[in-house]
Amino acid sequence: MSPTNAPGAPAPRPSILLIDDDAISREVLSMLLEMHGYPVACVEDGAQALAAIDAAIDLAQPEVLLMDTQMPGLSGLDLIGALRARTQSRIVAISGSDPGEAIRDAADGFLLKPIQPEDLDALLAGDPAQTQTGTSTGITVSASAEDDAIDPVVLGKLKAMMPPSAVREIYAAVAADLGPRLDSLQSAMDAKDAASVARIAHAVKGGCSMVGLTAATNAAARLEISNRIETWPEELIELRRALVALQRILIHEFPT
Repeated sequence: MSPTNAPGAPAPRPSILLIDDDAISREVLSMLLEMHGYPVACVEDGAQALAAIDAAIDLAQPEVLLMDTQMPGLSGLDLIGALRARTQSRIVAISGSDPGEAIRDAADGFLLKPIQPEDLDALLAGDPAQTQTGTSTGITVSASAEDDAIDPVVLGKLKAMMPPSAVREIYAAVAADLGPRLDSLQSAMDAKDAASVARIAHAVKGGCSMVGLTAATNAAARLEISNRIETWPEELIELRRALVALQRILIHEFPT
């Protein structure tokens, strides 16, 4: 039997299983959702999601499945179909890019990264503006990576929700993750592997957008959809500038 809420107390928020292969997106989004009152468990891919659902008893089933639409292995429509066969949980697709009409129709809602807890609140409450269209990434072409390194609105929200040490930890984790990803991008570019370039750029865009790294998000977004090999080095330079800007911010704004 469900516990009775005290008069005037807010209704408990539904439990969430977050399915996302990007470690930064998982860490930041799960933290924000938990601070917003959502119980959250995380898995890295579709196979782990199915295993978690198969292992759960009925009372432990997550009420909402928040799934990234572009992951290695089981993903997209195939993952939605496999989840539907196992659970009655609501499925909300999330992505840094429009996943297309088929996935929008198959899921119970779609949110565009970077998502905020209030976006999910609105979607689950049945707000039609959120159920299909999600929020805007706000992607624009940045004139300077250093001047536009971190969106002040996103930074302000993080500072309002957690101590400075926790905010620094998030951005330090992003910086540590971004370096190896840019090296992987360089290798993919050297091999002229367009599919790998797009895949890595998509992951970079998703993680950076969650913490408001505007310049990095913009460069990765352009790189993800670019078929012009000659422009790749320019976007990689912008990403490396964004990383240097973030490292400087960590030193000057969040000293250890």
